[in-house]
Amino acid sequence: MPQISQGQLTIILDKLARFASESVGDPEFSAGFNAGMEKASTDVLSGAGGIATYLLTLNDEDIEADLLPPARVIDETHPVPPDGFLLAIPGINNMVKAIDTHLKGYGFAGLDAYLTSLNGSNGMTPTLRAHGHFKKYLKTLSKQNAFIPADLVIATFSETGAAAGTYAHVAAIDKTVYAGSKLVIKNVTALTSSPVVSVFGKKFDGTTATLTATLSTHTINHETDLSDVAKVYVDVTNITIASGGTNAEEFEVVAKSDRDVSAA
Repeated sequence: MPQISQGQLTIILDKLARFASESVGDPEFSAGFNAGMEKASTDVLSGAGGIATYLLTLNDEDIEADLLPPARVIDETHPVPPDGFLLAIPGINNMVKAIDTHLKGYGFAGLDAYLTSLNGSNGMTPTLRAHGHFKKYLKTLSKQNAFIPADLVIATFSETGAAAGTYAHVAAIDKTVYAGSKLVIKNVTALTSSPVVSVFGKKFDGTTATLTATLSTHTINHETDLSDVAKVYVDVTNITIASGGTNAEEFEVVAKSDRDVSAA
């Protein structure tokens, strides 16, 4: 019996990640969910329809003393599903275990070990990573074996004139949880010049590199690849432009999720 191929395994991991995301209704996966834990919390734990709000209308000292403290806690801090909780479902647990069992037959300790053999223990040979929600809800994977569930804006650059502008840091990939990503430049506004951009990137292994691009496509929301398209970057420490630039125009550096699993 042949070992499962990378392409076949990708399809199965993506389907399980989609199952997990849709089961939970994680807004990180889709902001349009109309069901799920966060939607339920918004509807019945907070605001006008919240339990705490209702309790305050009772004007009963004993009931409020007993019930209001925990109601306040879940109002202010919505509950979140615990990591790996879907493994408590026997059928899903069996499916995930079956992947481990299959790979053990080919000399790997399990899925995580197999993915590490592809991606490297330092995450610098990205080949096949699982969606972040597979890691979160279904299986504990090492950080180098999971990609960010959604695109993440790392930094912005506001042009103030020719070869001038202001860099602002927004966020970094949490490399204790996820592997690095490919970086692109996305036009926040339409551009009227073609800035020559340098992006100072930080990699998953802590090393740094300068990436460059010329923004020759000016359409709003257009994404331009940088000179290095490797999926290894976790942060940006600075952005400069050597030429081009028009006052009040803006672009951002975005870390890309490996794959969209919404139709897996």
